[in-house]
Amino acid sequence: MIYVACGSIMAVIGIIWLISPAKKPNRIYGYLSYLAQVNKDSFKFAQRRVSLYCILFGLIQVVIGLIIHYLNWDRYFLIWLLTFYLFILLPIVFTEKSLKSFLSKRHELPHDYVDPDQVKRQRTKGFRDR
Repeated sequence: MIYVACGSIMAVIGIIWLISPAKKPNRIYGYLSYLAQVNKDSFKFAQRRVSLYCILFGLIQVVIGLIIHYLNWDRYFLIWLLTFYLFILLPIVFTEKSLKSFLSKRHELPHDYVDPDQVKRQRTKGFRDR
């Protein structure tokens, strides 16, 4: 039932953000990230996109929760407890990827932006890696 509860909350948050998106960057309400703050268009795009992804992944999570319940797999609660958070991270990941492609197409990607997928761990001579 944790999937149903978490998915319902995510879907409701997505609907609220779709109906009344944040008008300006705010740490309490709306989606706030480095790429979302590049300009007003990217902020509006991020608010709309994250609301749609929250609704989508929230509904997927509710459906999975109902399937788990009807198949009587509720007794594997530990598995569901360890995996439900992935659905919370997916809207953030997909929103950031969408924002990156949106800004790249408009040639507005910040010059100091570092793509997290391209970061490689390199050893530096003279320092110990711990």
